[in-house]
Amino acid sequence: MGNLTDTEPLLRWVKFSKPDGMDESPVDPLDLVDPARYGLFGQPHDLWTRLRRESPVQWFDPPGYPSFWAVTRHADVKAVSADPALFSSRTRVTLAPLHARPVEESFAGVTGRASRTLLSTDPPEHRDYRNLALPYFRPKVLRALEERVREISRELLDQAPERLDFITDVAAWHPLRMISEIIGLSREHEGLVLRLTNEFVGIADTEFARDSRAEFAGYLRRLIADRRAAPTDDLVGVLANARLNGEPLSDLDTLLYLLIIVIAGHDTTRSALGGGLLALLRHPEQLALLRERPELCGAAADEIVRWTSPVVHFVRKATADCELGGREIRAGDRLALFYPSANRDEEVFEDPFDFRVDRDPNPHLGWGFGEHYCLGARLAHMEIRVMLEELIPRLRSVDLAGEPSWMGSGIICGLKHLPIRWTLDR
Repeated sequence: MGNLTDTEPLLRWVKFSKPDGMDESPVDPLDLVDPARYGLFGQPHDLWTRLRRESPVQWFDPPGYPSFWAVTRHADVKAVSADPALFSSRTRVTLAPLHARPVEESFAGVTGRASRTLLSTDPPEHRDYRNLALPYFRPKVLRALEERVREISRELLDQAPERLDFITDVAAWHPLRMISEIIGLSREHEGLVLRLTNEFVGIADTEFARDSRAEFAGYLRRLIADRRAAPTDDLVGVLANARLNGEPLSDLDTLLYLLIIVIAGHDTTRSALGGGLLALLRHPEQLALLRERPELCGAAADEIVRWTSPVVHFVRKATADCELGGREIRAGDRLALFYPSANRDEEVFEDPFDFRVDRDPNPHLGWGFGEHYCLGARLAHMEIRVMLEELIPRLRSVDLAGEPSWMGSGIICGLKHLPIRWTLDR
């Protein structure tokens, strides 16, 4: 699918059911939810642009998926995120197919029981839950880790060949190694964890479509059991022995908490690193600007997150009848917040489709907003910034050596392969 223009005929677009009195939108709803289409085309910015302009809060009823409101403007995404009392996270937080089993069953093998996770709790419970891991991501702790992040960057660049897949050879390992050390995973297990997370996130991707969720859950269960038998001060040890309101976390809640930390701790940053390098390749004037002004690496890290927006969406559920973007929302309706669309909102960002490493201000929502602002945002920003600070001074040349390809996922949509040829000062 190519980009839509305003003059392109709309006859090929699917028409779908809608609430009474609402105009039909010229958008095939599967383009917003189907993982295979994300794998083929990447993020559908042409469609989001049209929705922001014509119907920024739009009802969709895609075949095989639950119906939902697509929320595409920056202001509306912020408004929903800032009001957890009205827009609850106590729901299935992604647009999964109707036939898909809940994660409690598909991953943990538990039926008939809801779990508590970082993603699916509301205040005040969410704050207590978040605080279990928060000490590991405080600014003072992360400042002490920066030199280790720099060492990891240098190690990966030192061993990188001239021709490589930047995703599988560098970007995937960089955040994985750091989060593994924070969590307490042994280095010998990094390859296993990388494979398992690829297969979990890319369950609908033909390259990774192997249902290894039981294997992944078994691996994490063994870690938890080990830490309960011999407590440690790493994050696995803390979660394995955590208590809330005087009660220990259940096995299910501990397992899913650790799952989210492992995936969020490396997969989104990997996507940002890969998409960031591709953006610099396609905007050589921005690469030149970073060479001239290395102090911009921090701003560039924010622009990379805005530009790539690896997390495509999360879902909220309305707890009462309300209005959003001129639409009447009913209690129980699901709202999908499309963060990449919010991060290209013309009402917020000057020339939003320009990649600018010196963009300021940059109020992107790549880390989310409100109660569910990303726990590891500071760590991810530091990892991207430090990689740029280490890479740019030694990068003499870089070119594509093949076609980039996208992960088939409508939840975390990043590059899965980025073949390049580069010359680095060693």
